[in-house]
Amino acid sequence: MNNNIALIAGEGALPVAIAKKLNRPLILTLRDKRDAEILEPYASKIVRMNAPNLGKCVREMKNFGADTLIMAGRVAKKFIYSMPLVILFDKLTRSVVKQSIRDDHALLGAIVKVFERENIKVIPYWQILPEFIAAQGKLSSREPSLNEFKDINYAKEILRVTLPCSFGQAIAVSGGCVLAVEAMEGTDEMIKRAGNLLGRKSSGVVVKMIRQDQDLRYDLPTIGIKTIELMHEAGLTCLAVEAGKTLIIEPDETLNLAGKYNIAVWGI
Repeated sequence: MNNNIALIAGEGALPVAIAKKLNRPLILTLRDKRDAEILEPYASKIVRMNAPNLGKCVREMKNFGADTLIMAGRVAKKFIYSMPLVILFDKLTRSVVKQSIRDDHALLGAIVKVFERENIKVIPYWQILPEFIAAQGKLSSREPSLNEFKDINYAKEILRVTLPCSFGQAIAVSGGCVLAVEAMEGTDEMIKRAGNLLGRKSSGVVVKMIRQDQDLRYDLPTIGIKTIELMHEAGLTCLAVEAGKTLIIEPDETLNLAGKYNIAVWGI
């Protein structure tokens, strides 16, 4: 891929994996200085921002000559709901957030339209990392048990209701009881909450899916080593993800760790 590309890098390991695959892109990020340094070896230039600034992103991309954009990684909702941070937004960002604040899907779609109006093409990051895409069926060393399959199917029925409402990309279920549903806190914090409810009981599934009309250029569900570590600590024994629509970061290490902890990973 040519180097006329920009990467908006949120939190987590996904933007790092993408940056390694690109040809020294322009990187724009809200990461703190120490966290942003991880990306430096792979970037032509890094632009750090204290708050989302779409106007600055557009200007930096134009100056760099970038005509293509990838957006990847988690951006904490604190930037939208914290008033001291909101007042730091530029005029363009404020207008986008004001229109779409209650709906992640709509907000991301509005952000994409800002770049497209500037003739900047937004492309899907899964094309850069095809080896990270979850396959169908057994992904770790064991299949789910009969009871785990029952919980997976129950969770899928709930997600079909919550996902169109733009929340609940992941859910934790144990013995037919809903332990936790993911909201703005993210999957990691949801897993911790589920673990607090399970106590010493070691059973339960986490299911992650994507809404049917989700734009596959951004915000695909991801799992990784941290997901498995947190599930192990929480006593959750099975993880089900949507095949072809979920990225597994560091797939070999992640699935080997799941095997070590006897956690079933299944591609729906």
